[in-house]
Amino acid sequence: MSGKLDDIQLLTLSEAADILQVSTRTLQRMIHSGEMPALKVGGQWRVRRALLRQWVENREGSARATARDGGGEDS
Repeated sequence: MSGKLDDIQLLTLSEAADILQVSTRTLQRMIHSGEMPALKVGGQWRVRRALLRQWVENREGSARATARDGGGEDS
């Protein structure tokens, strides 16, 4: 079977947390709050690499917009 399923790369929580430079516990909280998209496979959480990349890019866009608009923690 080839096609789209072959292109899906699933990361463990540890791998995804390493990429984001956060603890696995922080990533678990993000998943449970709905902030980070994830799925359970065999009782273990997995994060799609493509969705993780998209999530980071969306956050970067939000940060740039906030900085451009003069917002942020110091405002």
